[in-house]
Amino acid sequence: MSKVYVVNKSAHDFTDAERYGKLVFLTEGRQYHHNANNMAARIATVLMDSEPDDYIVLTSLNVLCALTAAIFSLMHDGRLNILLFKNGRYAARELRLDQAIDIERKKASEEDD
Repeated sequence: MSKVYVVNKSAHDFTDAERYGKLVFLTEGRQYHHNANNMAARIATVLMDSEPDDYIVLTSLNVLCALTAAIFSLMHDGRLNILLFKNGRYAARELRLDQAIDIERKKASEEDD
């Protein structure tokens, strides 16, 4: 069964995200954005059990979301699966960041020729 990593456990109802897997909370309650190194270490520790087909619910501080997405993508060869809240439900987006970078590099090299 896939897992859904929720960046922060808050008062929001994440029940609909359970359609995509078991909820795993990376942090809980109020977070402080100045502790980015500690946040990254904590997130990496929890994500060590993640698989490429797992999802991330982006919620809470921007820095937490950015760190979670970056760490997940690095762990899974450029893959990033996110759940976006839309019209009262979560919608899955499966991204291949490595391919997006390769496409842009190819375009840039063609323009240089």
